[in-house]
Amino acid sequence: MVKFLRESVIGAAVTGVLIIAVIAVMAGMTGIAGLSRGVGASDREEEIIAYVNLEELFQAHPDKALAEEKLNLEARELQQELEEKADELSQEEQQQMLQEYQQILSEREQELIEGVLEQIESLIIELAEEKGFQVVLDGQNVLYGGYNLTPDIIDRMEEEV
Repeated sequence: MVKFLRESVIGAAVTGVLIIAVIAVMAGMTGIAGLSRGVGASDREEEIIAYVNLEELFQAHPDKALAEEKLNLEARELQQELEEKADELSQEEQQQMLQEYQQILSEREQELIEGVLEQIESLIIELAEEKGFQVVLDGQNVLYGGYNLTPDIIDRMEEEV
């Protein structure tokens, strides 16, 4: 989970850079006036950007709990194996085995998290395309405006269960 949050922070920084790039491109294509909410701007022009709360989506994803259960089961199995072998091993060998098991669990956690995140990303893309959004940002970077796509994605996740 810490790795996920760390990646979210890194992703937020990258997204911030992408926001600037998108704004620059859009300003070049439509002029600065096209980005404002001034007179004559239609509702459709105002809603080309959506945002999501990735942490909320991750917590709400039905496979998250299943992934945690799998990881906990694997951790218990590895702990039991370590305890069974502990009497036969030196302190150094026990420490080495513990580190190996921690590495195994860390890699497995990353695999499980990536699977859930890939599903979330697919839903984000699917709903953004359905609703006609051109850009979807992490909500941590949105100060004003945009459409919050998070509830729609959560609803879609619940429908698919």
